[in-house]
Amino acid sequence: MAGTDPRPYLTEARYPCGRDELLRAAAAAGAGDDVLGPLGALPSRDYADGDGVWDAVCACDGASIHDTAKEAP
Repeated sequence: MAGTDPRPYLTEARYPCGRDELLRAAAAAGAGDDVLGPLGALPSRDYADGDGVWDAVCACDGASIHDTAKEAP
């Protein structure tokens, strides 16, 4: 299970946007660690909309935040 759906906390996100904007929008909407943790673990790229974010959260389910470090050049 991917955990809490972040989409209700992302209504103020300005898409397309990256992980930092997703975290900003979710925190401003009062999201807890159950939402912010998975968002922080997402790959650093642009997301087109909330559905794309949810798909990425589901795909990363169980991945450690450190797993994204290997993406850096």
